[in-house]
Amino acid sequence: MKDYSIDDIKRIVRPNLGEEVPLLLFRILRIIGMRSILGESSGATLYMMGKRVGNMLPARTMEEFSDMIRELKVGIPEAQLIDEDHVTVKLYECITCAGFPNTGEMFCDMESGIIAGLLENVCGKKARSTQTKSWSAGFSYCEFEVFLY
Repeated sequence: MKDYSIDDIKRIVRPNLGEEVPLLLFRILRIIGMRSILGESSGATLYMMGKRVGNMLPARTMEEFSDMIRELKVGIPEAQLIDEDHVTVKLYECITCAGFPNTGEMFCDMESGIIAGLLENVCGKKARSTQTKSWSAGFSYCEFEVFLY
């Protein structure tokens, strides 16, 4: 299987429809499609996919980390360095769950992976991210605890 680069994927030729796709379509593919096909393994798969994507993105500083999350419209990040090995990231307007009903379930695994992958680039260490809060669990933002090692 061929690996594609960001440059390959950025080549978009849609003179009439443009680059944007409806968020509704993304959520149908992400929440319904991926979960129905992958079942219980969807969370781990989406996390690893997100982490790989995050690793591919050019971010070397915390400012570039935030800019990339915003540019890709994943959400509006607010990162707080707890110590040299721990970062908390609040994500407002999360692409997957902002506005979702309160189901008590947290399923922003892809975003968690993207955050971890980007922070690996910024910090030069491996990262593990865990979602601790979500719109779909009654909050107005998602929150991720990221541990660097």
